Parts: sequence; structure tokens; C-alpha cells
Amino acid sequence: MRIISLSLHHCCSDSASYKGLAVILNKSSSPSPHKGKGPESAPPRITSNVKQNLQFLKLWKEFQKSKSSAPKPATSYRRKKVQKEELPEDIELYRDPTTTLYYTNQGLDDAVPVLLVDGYNVCGYWMKLKKHFMKGRLDIARQKLIDELITFSMLRGVKVVVVFDAMMSGLPTHKETFASIDIVYSGESCADAWIEKEVVALREDGCPKVWVVTSDHCQQHAAHGAGAFIWSSKALVSEIKASQKEVERMLQEQRSTSFQGKLLKHNLDTEVVDALKDLRKQLSENESC
Repeated sequence: MRIISLSLHHCCSDSASYKGLAVILNKSSSPSPHKGKGPESAPPRITSNVKQNLQFLKLWKEFQKSKSSAPKPATSYRRKKVQKEELPEDIELYRDPTTTLYYTNQGLDDAVPVLLVDGYNVCGYWMKLKKHFMKGRLDIARQKLIDELITFSMLRGVKVVVVFDAMMSGLPTHKETFASIDIVYSGESCADAWIEKEVVALREDGCPKVWVVTSDHCQQHAAHGAGAFIWSSKALVSEIKASQKEVERMLQEQRSTSFQGKLLKHNLDTEVVDALKDLRKQLSENESC
């Protein structure tokens, strides 16, 4: 595996570098061998079902087009200063940063939001990951989280960077890129220290949309003090589940539309359909005589 730089903050100055094509995951993908040292193998490579991806992306583009059909003002946005706030007592109720971004014209903003996720913190909270995490099957917990984050990244249009403590997993310090997200293994420092430094670097580079996912209160306050918005692990899981329901609804509507298109009456003119109905009615009357 080729080891590359862990620094992400230069990407923010060029928003196009944070725009990747996400995929729907093929759950049957098999892990690839890992050449590095350590008690665990690296997360398995991610493959995709091309036919399913194309169908979904087409549907998603149509959905996004329908949402953005309203005219937008032609003026450019103006960045405002960050308004520091005190965190509320109940961190779980901390407001959704996607609705409080400080741009006067969010519709014309080309900067891609950046979501920094403390991977093992989420694995220790989400029940379907926690059962593997608590039994030491870190590779399985990591991969399941990565699978969810790739789809979430595409649906919400954010750049996701998930950070794992390499010291905890026994993996060397390195960064990998799967589909639209970056996976960082921070061996030289713990995940929360790496995330805090990255928040500072991103903010200094002028990236206005940065928020951190963790349920560690100390890390929440540190990240917020550095200028990031905060999501708890609970909030992220809720957002992922909501996006999944949205996809299921869209696919259900697509299947319903496809089925209707196959029916004869949906491919005929109204006059022809009415004529056939009249004919059927006459035949029924003749049979009853």
C-alpha cells in the first residue's frame, strides 16, 4: 500500500478536490490482503455494483434537479465571521450545522463541507458496530462504518474524513481513499488530537464548513473552540438512518413509475383507452342479455 501525506487542509482551498463520485456499496465485497505489519489486516477494498450505481445516480440527479429548480440570486456570497457560542448542557440537542452555516447565499457557495469523524467513537456507540468493536473485531466495525459513510457522503454532499487510532488497531500511520471519503490512521497521535489540529488547519485555509463527529465532551469543546460545528455520534447515526429512508422512498417511487410504464393503459392515448372501456362495457352488456 502506498503511504501518502496525512494533511488534508490544502484540499479545502481547491473545492473541486473535495468533490468525488460516491458509490452504492456491494456488500459482498471481499477483503484484500494487507502488506503492512500489525495484528489486523487493513480494511477490505470497496467494490461497487456498476449497474446499480448508474441507476441510482440518474435518479439522484433528477431528484437534486427538482430541488434546485427555483431561481437563485446572481450575487456572490460574502463570508461572515464565525460566531463563537457556548455549548448547551445537552450536547445531543446541539443544533444541526447544515442549517446554521454562516453564508449569506448558501445556494451559490461552491465550498464542499468537511465532516471529520472519530471512527472508534462512533463504533463504540452504534449498536450494530459496537458488538464487533467490543469483541475486538475492529476491522469489521471499521468496514461497516466506512460503508455507511460513503453512501452518506454522496447523499448529503459532504467530504467525509474518518479517523482511527492506528495505535489501537496496530496499523501503521497512513491515509487511504475509498470512493468519496478519506480514511486516516493516526499512529503518531490519537484521533482526537489529529482532528483538532486538522480543524485548525482547515479554518486557517479559509474552509468555512467544518464540523466534528464525536461524543467525547472534551473533544467537542476543543473542536468547537477551534471553530468547528459539533455532531455527537448519536446525531450522525440519526442522519445516516434518515438518509437511508430517503433513498428507500426514492427507489420505491422509481419502481412504481417503472411498473406503471409497463402497463398498456399507460402507453396509449386517453381517447384510445376510453374507446376500449366503452367496447368492454358493450361486450359485458351483450353477454348479460
